[in-house]
Amino acid sequence: MKRTVALFLSIIIIIGLTACQNTESDSCDLPSGTYYMVGEFEELMTPYLALNFEDHTFRMGAGSLVSYQEYGSFIVSDNRITATSQSTVFVFEIKDNNTLILVDNGDNEYFVMPENAEYIFRNNS
Repeated sequence: MKRTVALFLSIIIIIGLTACQNTESDSCDLPSGTYYMVGEFEELMTPYLALNFEDHTFRMGAGSLVSYQEYGSFIVSDNRITATSQSTVFVFEIKDNNTLILVDNGDNEYFVMPENAEYIFRNNS
């Protein structure tokens, strides 16, 4: 029994360590931080997507002044980021190491971002 548990845990660890290597893109080169939607917005009303590649979590909101935000976890696979929140699933295509394209905005009636919108990484530090 101990040998089976040890084997199972070893397999899980190996899969976890190589998960990013199984993607078909340079998606692992994406920086953690905030990506802002391209468009004409007032500074505090710019929609954003914050990605944390250490724990694979995200936050997404309509702007800094808007209290409602989606949050959850994401996976990277086949040149896409699939972000699952408490109420919906968002899918982003990885255009390059600093640009994401929203290809599916889920079905949340309270939080709708336009599909095909570009999100550009901006280092806030």
